[in-house]
Amino acid sequence: MRSKTLAKLLLVLAGLLVLTVPAASAAETLVLSCTQCDELIVTGKDLPANSRVRVGVVDVKTGQATTDQFYVQTDANGAFVKKVRMDLGRHPTLESTVWKEDSNNVLVVAAHSRFTAPCKPEDTLAFTGSNSPLLLGLGLMLLAAGGLLVRGSRRAYHPAH
Repeated sequence: MRSKTLAKLLLVLAGLLVLTVPAASAAETLVLSCTQCDELIVTGKDLPANSRVRVGVVDVKTGQATTDQFYVQTDANGAFVKKVRMDLGRHPTLESTVWKEDSNNVLVVAAHSRFTAPCKPEDTLAFTGSNSPLLLGLGLMLLAAGGLLVRGSRRAYHPAH
């Protein structure tokens, strides 16, 4: 009885493994990067070789397109690199999409947040808040001092009978 259950389990696991193989072979890549505050670098890899693909870039914060969609020719390896002029201070979070030229089938969607970009968004406010670690340390120190005082007062109290 146990061997039949084990055999069924192994058969199901093998079926799941077979289903994941085609998904692993379609590993298109789309990367957004920047080296300057006014230039976005769109890099695509493992796309259809020697074909034209359509690229769109959208600001995630507003949902608006930052540029008109543009076409790029991939090389024999299915790769492309395109530099786009864009104020990255105004558009700190971007999403890009690649479509096949002859259809509306989406090939790749890439979301890119620039945490370590060389430029900061223009609408960022200056830091005017408190220093949280300092306040946390002060609070913990006062809590420990209070605990010591309570502990010390309980030991010193000896009621007379």
